[in-house]
Formats: sequence, structure tokens, C-alpha cells
Amino acid sequence: MDDSYPLSPRLQAILEALPLAELAFAPVPVRARHDGWTPVRQTAFIHRLALCGSVATAARAIGMTRKSAYNLRERAGAESLAVAWDRAQAMGRSCALDRAIERSVAGEVRPVFYRGRKCGEHVRHNDGLTIAVLNLMERQRPGTCWPPVERDPWDY
Repeated sequence: MDDSYPLSPRLQAILEALPLAELAFAPVPVRARHDGWTPVRQTAFIHRLALCGSVATAARAIGMTRKSAYNLRERAGAESLAVAWDRAQAMGRSCALDRAIERSVAGEVRPVFYRGRKCGEHVRHNDGLTIAVLNLMERQRPGTCWPPVERDPWDY
């Protein structure tokens, strides 16, 4: 990836673990502008979309807006970008779900400080996150209907 839009080392490692060959695309031909959708900026957007799954977050990370990203996708000659976009968004959402599952099961380690010095750690579990993850997994399970069918509370 170009150093114009650097990632943190942790995100860079996650990105390198993704199948980037599936995200290859032909950049959309646009008029040359220093603040426009250059091929480097388009690639950076797709990579960030693969990391987070959110169009607004990915666009903001490279200095663009969500609206301009969707406008780019609708341009003539953007078919290759649209395919890469859909794949990247699916990867990003899957990764986000995986991270949420990990955090809901293992918890989040938080440092404990006393008089300005770290004296320990404690694990914080988020029940709301666990419930949200379970609801999302239920909706994504094949063969289930959404919204859920009302069940008799006494029927176990």
C-alpha cells in the first residue's frame, strides 16, 4: 500500500492477512485533481473498507465523504470498483463480527492505575455487546426468518 494513507501496524498486519488479490480492481477513470479520487486513494478506500466494513468510516479515513464514494461507484467505468467494493464490504463486516465475538467472549482488558502507576488489569465483559452479537448471528443463520416468530414462553 502507498504511504499516502498509512495504517497503524496492527491494522497493516490485519490487512496483509486478508486475501487482497480478491480486492484487485481497475481504478475508475476520473479527472486528475489533487483532492479527488486518484487511483491510490481508490485503493486505500477499498483496503479500509475491507478492514471496517463501513463506507463512511473508510471514506473519512482517506479524506473523502461517503457521498463522494457512492458517486464514484455510480460513474461510468466503475464496474470493477463496484465488485471490489462489495467484496471488501463483506470482508469488513465479517471481520467486525469476528472482533465483536472475540470481545464478547474474552472481554476487554483494561489497566488499573493507583497514584499514577499501573498496578494491574481487569477484564471488562460487555453484556450488551454479547446480546447484539447473538442477535446478529441469529439473523445471519441460514434457514431462519427475521423478524423471529413469536414463541410460546412455556414451550421449551
